[in-house]
Amino acid sequence: MENEKELSMHIESEKIMVASSENSIARDQSTSSHANATNKIIHGEIGCQCINATNILSSLTDRSCTITTSSGQHNGILLTVNGPCVEYDYGSNVCLPHDMMVDPYCGQLSSSSSNIISERCNRRWCYVNAMECMGASSERVFRSKYFPAGSGVELYYSSSTCGSSASDLEDSQPQQNLGGESLKAITAAFNIVPWNYKRNSNGDIPVVPGEEYYNNTIPYEGVHIDYVKSLQQISNGDFDLDFVHGSRASLRIYQGAPGNAAVQDVVDGLVDIVIGPIWITGDRLKRTSFSMPIQYDRTVLVIPRPVLRRSYAEETSKVLDPFTMGVWLLLVGMIAVTAVLSVWFSKKRSKESSVYGRLAVYGRLAVDEFLQKGTFFCSGGVEQDETSSLPRKLLMFGFAFFILIVLSAYVANLAAFLTRSNSSPVTTIEDVIARQMNICAHPVLANDMKLTHPKANFVFNQEGKELYGLVEDYDAGKCEVMAVGTMDSLGDLNLIDLFCERDLVFTDSLVMENPVGFPIRSDLATGFSYWMYQGEKYHDIDIQTLQEEYSEEFQRQPSCDVLLSGQSSDENSEYAKIDVANLFFPLMFFLVCAAVGALLQLYYRWAVKQIEPESRGPPTV
Repeated sequence: MENEKELSMHIESEKIMVASSENSIARDQSTSSHANATNKIIHGEIGCQCINATNILSSLTDRSCTITTSSGQHNGILLTVNGPCVEYDYGSNVCLPHDMMVDPYCGQLSSSSSNIISERCNRRWCYVNAMECMGASSERVFRSKYFPAGSGVELYYSSSTCGSSASDLEDSQPQQNLGGESLKAITAAFNIVPWNYKRNSNGDIPVVPGEEYYNNTIPYEGVHIDYVKSLQQISNGDFDLDFVHGSRASLRIYQGAPGNAAVQDVVDGLVDIVIGPIWITGDRLKRTSFSMPIQYDRTVLVIPRPVLRRSYAEETSKVLDPFTMGVWLLLVGMIAVTAVLSVWFSKKRSKESSVYGRLAVYGRLAVDEFLQKGTFFCSGGVEQDETSSLPRKLLMFGFAFFILIVLSAYVANLAAFLTRSNSSPVTTIEDVIARQMNICAHPVLANDMKLTHPKANFVFNQEGKELYGLVEDYDAGKCEVMAVGTMDSLGDLNLIDLFCERDLVFTDSLVMENPVGFPIRSDLATGFSYWMYQGEKYHDIDIQTLQEEYSEEFQRQPSCDVLLSGQSSDENSEYAKIDVANLFFPLMFFLVCAAVGALLQLYYRWAVKQIEPESRGPPTV
């Protein structure tokens, strides 16, 4: 009672001082500097002055309360559900220690011996216009703790504008992030080795947890459990962990989706945090907060293992694959042109008088030359005839150069095409979408996957059997391939054995990448993420190191290799065939040689006619 009287007297003296200062300002208009300084103390610094929040507080009828004074009763407003009840002008217009009478802490008068009121209680402050202060002054502004974001009330205060000391400009939050709070923690109701699991009474790790999940005396094990326990140790008592089990009701709501059920337990306020590999998705972020990501899970394409087909027809076609059809036609044409020019450039002439007879002879000679030049082409050489004419030698020179380039290119490409698999399995998500194939995927990622690949045909298992549901849908023929997260699946040897039985393999084709974190109460997320950062940055506490320790314990290997090898990917890569454009230079070289040879042959025939008109023809055949 004495304390209340003393506080009331303190407040009244403050108000009297304010009134006196205002009167002083009114009287002393001649001394403007003094008036300005006094006005700052009362109403705040210029650019960040006190505002009248009476209308805002009086409009909050849902917080209405009754204030009883010696003069009677009148309405006020509750700052919190349990009070205190304050006047509507609380925090308005002037700089005062407004919390002196309303804050229970201040009512204790910090020392029983000296009755010294704490500095925080004596702090002068008032409500201000936050946007104005932020732009027109350097005063520090805070949102009122009584009207947090989402409350529908925008009220901000400043103590520095009222002339507070430098220490008042600092945030008065406690140094501890979580304040020594005991976090009620669960894992989702699934066993995923090595991340989190419980053993049954036989010491085994069941695929689906049984009643041991609801037995709090059976400890959780796994990489993530050890991880958070390590963070607890370095926090020096900033938080504690109390491992319990999740709600059966949430599991009934989300049948077969234990991750969503665990998130619901956080939403319902039953637990504080979920420890385990929980995907951070858009839908889940709408419901609760998450810690900073601990890992990133790559969801990749899982396909039937590519099979190498070796039919005689396919193997035969490989011989022609290094060149396009245009190049093969060009080669035949080149050999034919060379053969015809060789007959023309030769000294052989027909003694047939009829046109038909001469055509028959020259046709036979052309076929003979065609077969001869084709043989030379395939053997990589040309005929060596010292007695042949200059035009013929020039023609053979151009033909030899063309053969050199073409055969070198053919041999260089042939080995790759002969060892290539003619089968073209689907190994990328783009191929799957282009062929309109069905993809079995986890239902939790439904919205994110549809957003990432809107043209894909996804099939989401609705029976809530996690990744095992995807295998069942695959067996039922509902899909040809699957989209599976590597983080959960590669550590589940029972699941991998099912993949081996079906000859399924993981590709490198990324369907999407999801961050993985711990669902946590929103007011705890920042503090817990702080210790995650500290653990990795300064104490070498990271998931990878802990995972390696568990890998030594669980040494059982899957019955097959479920990762698509790099060789398989190479076999199915595209091979560049040689086309006509690639042979432009050797083709032009040959044509120039052939053209020059033709000109020389024409000149030779003309010269013979001029010098020996009576015997211009060479020997006949």
